[in-house]
Amino acid sequence: MTITWFGVSSFKIVSKETTIITDPFGKDTGLSPVRGAADIVISTNPEAEWCNNFSSISGNPFIVKGPGEYDIKGAFIMGVAADNKDLGSNTIYSIQIEDIRVALMGPLKQNHLTDEQKEVLEGADIVLVPTGGKMILDYEQAAKIATQLEPFIIVPHSYKISGLSLDFDKLDKFIQEMGGKSVEQDKITIKKKELVGEATQLIVLTPQR
Repeated sequence: MTITWFGVSSFKIVSKETTIITDPFGKDTGLSPVRGAADIVISTNPEAEWCNNFSSISGNPFIVKGPGEYDIKGAFIMGVAADNKDLGSNTIYSIQIEDIRVALMGPLKQNHLTDEQKEVLEGADIVLVPTGGKMILDYEQAAKIATQLEPFIIVPHSYKISGLSLDFDKLDKFIQEMGGKSVEQDKITIKKKELVGEATQLIVLTPQR
């Protein structure tokens, strides 16, 4: 499985059979709109302008935009409701593909996970967590929630990058909160058998334009 990042909460998750794009954003973000073909598009908040640019994705994808269970082309997806009083209804997702479980959190704003959310995300190998503060999780909340799941890999998103017009904080405080150690990569390429050990790795992905 390969994971790349476009910016904000938009990722591309590719397996041998399936391509998933999450939270495609448009030009209102200040970044070039997310484009490309996908089998599945997952939106954590269809009301937010940086999560609903479905028309830019080609390939006639199946669109997931709310709680429920979905079994599509070898990907098993579970969504559970989440809170953000400023941005409307959110959904947190567990995405299982090639035996790897990815926890996807979009523009979330909660102090902790509920029991129902923890049940859905339990066993996550990789956690994609927002860190930008203000209208979403801040660096302290993000670190607390991400580490609570005890994943092998944590990937931060929704923080300030060049060209982004959204009012997000920089990433440095989150890295410090996580112990100050991180690895920068263009993409994550991983197999289930490679997810071993007890230490959690913080991987910072370079946005692909």
